[in-house]
Amino acid sequence: MLRISRDQLTYAFDASTPPVATLRPGETVVVETYDTSTGRIRKPEDVPEFIRVRDPKKVNPAAGPIFIEGAEPGDALAVTILNIELGPVGWVRALSGAGVLQDEITENAIVMVRVEGDDLVFEAASGPLRFKARPMVGVIGTAPASGTVYTAHPGPQGSNLDVNPIGVGATVFLPVHVPGALLAIGDVHAAMGEGEISGTGIEIEAEVTARVNLLKGAAPARPWLETPENWITTGQGASLEDAVTEAVEGLVALLSRQFDLTRTEAFLLASARADVRIGQAARIPGCDVTAYAVFPKSVTRDG
Repeated sequence: MLRISRDQLTYAFDASTPPVATLRPGETVVVETYDTSTGRIRKPEDVPEFIRVRDPKKVNPAAGPIFIEGAEPGDALAVTILNIELGPVGWVRALSGAGVLQDEITENAIVMVRVEGDDLVFEAASGPLRFKARPMVGVIGTAPASGTVYTAHPGPQGSNLDVNPIGVGATVFLPVHVPGALLAIGDVHAAMGEGEISGTGIEIEAEVTARVNLLKGAAPARPWLETPENWITTGQGASLEDAVTEAVEGLVALLSRQFDLTRTEAFLLASARADVRIGQAARIPGCDVTAYAVFPKSVTRDG
């Protein structure tokens, strides 16, 4: 089985980035991922130095890129997340002037979080708090046809989607814009609240096992995903309204195909049963908001 080591990483999706490995369609890969700090934060005392040297274009490192044999522009990758193994310790951080409460939070802060089996232990000053882990992949994508999409940002070919359902059992469908696709995966969170309101979830090192299939001629306009229970479309935009609109437009198109509906019928079906949720809305300067629309596969044609 192919393994991509933690030091085989990229901070950008770009057609000019040399691949670190080659994978055949249908094969499985294990990617070792850093946390968003590239391992520079191990304890609270590391934060001042990290902030001093922090480069906004070198966060959210992703393992790869991986060249997928036979992938050509116009195809799609179907990447199924088979397993996420978390490291022992993660953290969640606030920076002065960042996040939803950026006008109120005026000091840098960090809380360390331990992994204990399926639980997370949030080391608050007043005493630890315990809750269930919810591992997910924040960054997954392919190279754009031209230009650069940094791993800190979402793009129409993937990258920093920050969509909670990208966990074990999910299949992410990504467009191929360049030969070999140049797939990269990173930015795992042990848990992330919807909206990622501070700009971080529980950032943590991890190992992600994924199977990559190739769908010829099936490139989507932007990433969407399927879980055992749901179909999910994604959107991004400068505002939450823009991101929601893009996610809903994708879902309406999907439902039109799935159930042979008119666009208006699909829109009304989505209004009746779909849930629209926030991916990332942390008010990060220059970074688009993400949103996603969820529709249950339990809806079936009657008769």
